Amino acid sequence: MPARRAAAPRQYRLAGVRIPDREFANVPTDSEKGFPLLRLTRETCTLGDLVVDGATMGRIENLVSENRQSRRLRSYGLAPKQRVLLCGPPGTGKTMTARALSNALGVPMAHVLFDTVVSSFLGQTSANIRKIFEFLEGGMYVALFDEFDIVGKRRDDEQEHGEIKRVVNNFMQMVDAYEGESVMIAATNHERLLDGALWRRFDEIIVYGLPDERARDLLFTKYLAVLRKSGGVDIASLVGSTEGYSAADIAQVCENALRMAVLRGNPRVGQADLSWALGEQERRRSIMRGAADGKQP
Repeated sequence: MPARRAAAPRQYRLAGVRIPDREFANVPTDSEKGFPLLRLTRETCTLGDLVVDGATMGRIENLVSENRQSRRLRSYGLAPKQRVLLCGPPGTGKTMTARALSNALGVPMAHVLFDTVVSSFLGQTSANIRKIFEFLEGGMYVALFDEFDIVGKRRDDEQEHGEIKRVVNNFMQMVDAYEGESVMIAATNHERLLDGALWRRFDEIIVYGLPDERARDLLFTKYLAVLRKSGGVDIASLVGSTEGYSAADIAQVCENALRMAVLRGNPRVGQADLSWALGEQERRRSIMRGAADGKQP
């Protein structure tokens, strides 16, 4: 099936509108310093903003349909899929999917703040996670546990200490006992690090991959729509030059090219702008690959 075309060209990196704290005074906080464990937003990106293959879009649309009609399902003794694992390389649309689900369901997005959740004090991390689950049971949210491998690491990893193993055990117990209506989205770039028992706790697992040629064509068309293209822009050559790029990589290429055109006062983005932006993105990717291999930039 073909990838879906996205509208609204500038929404890929949109983070949502922050909900004023006074509207959600009961957001849980950590006991150590009183910092919030969640950040609530109203999301504006839509399912139409996603550029994914047809099978993936079908699974996402099913999640929306099931949770919109949860009462109907429950009347038959069935439950909607509420525990979802999104995995795959960085920049392939996992976080954006959670934001689009929040918008489609018309409920706030609850971003779990792991920098606050994870504590150096014995037992405090599990206590913070318990507060989050209690909060989610009190309303309807789409909760994003981004970089989920932070608290979902394999318990047989000899490099991990006992506290992490207790956190994983407690997390699984809380997932099993959860009875709320919120949708929990766990996202990770490192699914191989996850404990095997966690996989069985998810109702749906969606694997994201790097965009194919058709998807890259849609992405370039989408992001370059902000400005008119000069006659020399060859989308096909851009698609051919970006094999192995993520959707986020392509968004950065287009944004850099658009900035170059705007700053020189040209209402059209040209091939020279895009060639420069591609070179800059390849330099950035090279630095990141070196850093991952432990090499000095």
